[in-house]
Amino acid sequence: MSIDDAQKTEQHLLDAALSIQREQANKPGATFMHCQECGIDIPKQRRDAVKNCSTCVDCQSLIEIQQQHYRH
Repeated sequence: MSIDDAQKTEQHLLDAALSIQREQANKPGATFMHCQECGIDIPKQRRDAVKNCSTCVDCQSLIEIQQQHYRH
């Protein structure tokens, strides 16, 4: 197998994994164990307090700051 073939195979596997992840993320009531922005574990307390959360507190704070910045 050439390097090009190996890279194509690896890219195909990555694309498939990302596709599955996106499908799961778009399901109603999806529960995320890891932040969709940075990948760290979302604490159980946050998951219980904020239903269907997909980001950790730090990333959510950054998202909200960016949203406020772009509104002005």
